[in-house]
Amino acid sequence: MGKENVIVALDIGTSKITTLIGDVDESGLLHIVGFGEAVSKGIEKGIVVKPNDVISAIRKSVDEAENIAGSKISGVIANVSGYHIECRNDTERIEFDTNQKVITQMDISQLIEKVSSKIQPQKENLEVIHIIPKKYILDDEDEVIDPIGLVASKIEGKFHIVLDRINAYTNLKKVIESSGLRVVDFVANPIASATAVLFPEEKEMGIAVLDIGAGTTDIAVYKDGSIEFIKSLPVGGNQVTMDIAHRFKVSKEEAENLKIDYGVAIPEASQGDIIEVYQRGSDEPIHIDQAELIDTIEARLSEIFELTKKTLDELGYAGKINGGIVLTGGVANTPYIKELAESIFNMDVRVGKPKEYSGFSDKLMFPQYSTSIGMLHFAKNRISVTNSHPVHNSTGFDIFKVGRSIIDKIKSIF
Repeated sequence: MGKENVIVALDIGTSKITTLIGDVDESGLLHIVGFGEAVSKGIEKGIVVKPNDVISAIRKSVDEAENIAGSKISGVIANVSGYHIECRNDTERIEFDTNQKVITQMDISQLIEKVSSKIQPQKENLEVIHIIPKKYILDDEDEVIDPIGLVASKIEGKFHIVLDRINAYTNLKKVIESSGLRVVDFVANPIASATAVLFPEEKEMGIAVLDIGAGTTDIAVYKDGSIEFIKSLPVGGNQVTMDIAHRFKVSKEEAENLKIDYGVAIPEASQGDIIEVYQRGSDEPIHIDQAELIDTIEARLSEIFELTKKTLDELGYAGKINGGIVLTGGVANTPYIKELAESIFNMDVRVGKPKEYSGFSDKLMFPQYSTSIGMLHFAKNRISVTNSHPVHNSTGFDIFKVGRSIIDKIKSIF
């Protein structure tokens, strides 16, 4: 395992904090060589609410991964999520002095800098997480994905920008650094999850990914091969658990167990079980009908899907996402959730699991690890782009907002 090939993902979620150490081989394949996990108690809907609890959980997760990999971690790729994430699309162009200018990485960087210069972090209270190229147009006619080396008299770039509220971003960065780690870079949760579960043809057709975690539901929409829109809804699996706890007057732990052991997404899948539970503060058991439990789960999941559908419809994506919907995140493990989603969205739905990696597949092959695996893939792909088109300008600004020192940063993770 060479240091120059190692990437570390720190996935900070509402219910768990996961650390993955990935080793990229010479052929570009990703191998997971370290895995650690800890219960998360200090994050709610992407916001740090108990810093010391988050720091403790990060250290536990990282320690486990280090012990398995046999190496110490100093730097990580971390994720950002929550309702405070924003996105926008923007366009910039450059006209050259000659009709046959060979496009270079410096030209692309200048486009990015023009886009970046429009954003005023202090005034808008925002931090730029990504400036992602969608496509380029040469001479007002030819659409291309990678223009470097091609000839044109003018170039126009279309970009997707992801931003985070600066205080939420700063607080998350501070707790990571307080745990003894250096943040190499951040990845937006919806983009990481989509990177792990989507196929190229789905991105071309148009598709929406719903990563339903414990605290949030992250939405990512792709069309014509590139990211179009992301959003985070402040509702997730924890709300399902609390609905169960309130309805049946049981503890949160008991409600979570009921959800996992007996929960399904549609009433037709009920086995008609009568379940014995203990209400809060009582030594006497009561019995509840599984149908009532399913009714509670279905109501909240339906709300999540209806909110998502409304969002997509309002943005004009109805009829444009021909690839359908991909469900991922921990809640996607709910039996028959695919059928419930299909009944609401009236389109094809599949459950997405992380792909294209090796190692710990018995533990990581589930939807709740899509973000973690996707973070590693995103960083791996970015390094590949940087290697293919190194930046030779003085600003150090590249297409992923990481600068020409990204390779050195990755090398220094251990």
